[in-house]
Amino acid sequence: MLKELQVKNFAIIDDAKIKFGSELNILTGETGAGKTLIIEALNLLIGERADSGLIRENEENLLVQGFFDFSGNLQVKDFLVKEGFVESGDVLDDIAISRELNKNGRNRAFINGIFTQAGNLKILGRFFIDIHGQHDHQYLLEQKTHISIIDRLGKSKLLELKNEYNIELENYLEEKKEINELKQLQLKKIEKLEDLKYRLREIENLDLKENEDVSLENEKNILKNSEKIFQYSNECLRLLNGDENQGVSLTDSFVVLLKNLNELLVIDKNLGKFIEELSGVSASIDDLNHYLNNYIIDFEFSPQKLESIQERIFLINEIKKKYSKDIPDLLDYAAKLKEEIISFEEIDETIDLKIKNFQNSRNIVLEKALKLSELRKTIIESFESQIKNELLELSFKSVVFKVEIKYIAGDDSNINGNSIKFTKNGIDDFEFLISLNQGENLKSLSKVASGGEISRIMLALKSIISKVDNIDTMVFDEIDTGIGGGTAAVVGEKLFKISSDKQVICITHLAQIACFAELHLFINKYIENNKTKINISILDKQEKIQEISRMLSGSKDSDISLKHAEELISQSVKLKFELKGAV
Repeated sequence: MLKELQVKNFAIIDDAKIKFGSELNILTGETGAGKTLIIEALNLLIGERADSGLIRENEENLLVQGFFDFSGNLQVKDFLVKEGFVESGDVLDDIAISRELNKNGRNRAFINGIFTQAGNLKILGRFFIDIHGQHDHQYLLEQKTHISIIDRLGKSKLLELKNEYNIELENYLEEKKEINELKQLQLKKIEKLEDLKYRLREIENLDLKENEDVSLENEKNILKNSEKIFQYSNECLRLLNGDENQGVSLTDSFVVLLKNLNELLVIDKNLGKFIEELSGVSASIDDLNHYLNNYIIDFEFSPQKLESIQERIFLINEIKKKYSKDIPDLLDYAAKLKEEIISFEEIDETIDLKIKNFQNSRNIVLEKALKLSELRKTIIESFESQIKNELLELSFKSVVFKVEIKYIAGDDSNINGNSIKFTKNGIDDFEFLISLNQGENLKSLSKVASGGEISRIMLALKSIISKVDNIDTMVFDEIDTGIGGGTAAVVGEKLFKISSDKQVICITHLAQIACFAELHLFINKYIENNKTKINISILDKQEKIQEISRMLSGSKDSDISLKHAEELISQSVKLKFELKGAV
């Protein structure tokens, strides 16, 4: 629950601290005193958008800080431990959440003094607070929200079943997508097969070999340089073997060289390393001589062969360019083309098999969806009864409330001849229908309910949800829109009932609601040094009587109004005592 709220430089609030009680907290004050600013400050603590326009004039930044007791909220504890804001053994009776904003738009959030993102505040807020503002009226009127309301009432049992359904739905949708893609390919089967086979033939007809392009380039280079090959080879042989113009050959000279060195070795052993190395050179010279002789004898220049090699190189380069692949990748690509051709040739069988699996998945999804639907129907039966009782207590004398149940139309499956669609919420489509007067037909909420009626219907709904939600605090603003008199007293009674299990914070303009306060906070706007400020104070017994009097007649000193205020408070005290006894 919210123990204390500190607000600094927020709109007309310069510096305010508000301590809250654990039950029904009522905030009142003159129109325009700044009561709704308290709700806006709370919204910042649960991650809502921060606008630098909220910073008080002539100030650089604003600060909102709340101190909370989460000692009884396991969801909050699990989140704080998981995210590293507290240790598992910590006591959570004084957790600080704060939000800072400066004029440059810099926005900072903290949980227990640790910096965090505003998104984490939003996640955390869902676990401990429910703020009802004017926008929630519209929320109730939107049909698409009705299924989420029913699901909230289903608690963990429904959530578990819904998660199981969504796991199967994901599998079903993936298989459906695969089949649709295969069917699209099936329509292009002939054309696609022709294309794949053409590519494969084009590659296979070349009969490519690993590194063939490198070998061919080398061979082409040899043939193109035949004259140089003969010239340089003969010159090398002449040097190695000598000729008529050269009396001594390199080979013979090298033999003489080694002979003389061996003679020297007898005298000086240091020459041994040179003889060893030169002996290897001598062997290489002999090998080279042998190779060059055979090379010239075997070498045959053929223009036809050169032309053939050049043509082969051209074809290889063309296909490499066409597919942007070298020879190893082309060979791999050809293997993949074979696999793809086989796959396409078997696509009909593949589709038939996948359709069988798909039908099985669809049946599983339908089974889960129907279980989900049946569980919701059970919840709806209880919900309709509860909401009717709540509405009767809120002065709807002849009310009839019904949840219309339909299946969402689509092409995923069939139930009793009706085509249905699987969605993330199942197959159900709900709408809240109501008749407020005897003899009237049931109609959607948006067509029959006024502002005051919607406020009471929303309060009835919140009363039911509060019994199943794990949240600690419920905040009501605009809950008294369009109501007054006896109905307001019933609303006050209802808020007090909710506060027996939850902390309730309510802003109201109606004395009939305010008189039920366990803690009454008065917000007063005043001028000081040409600046607008507000003061928030906890009213004692006499101050509460005066404020109720002001709310009734506009005057806190009128004898008649004061007497009426005392009577209202006395009646509420008696009723609260009875309600506490009933609880």
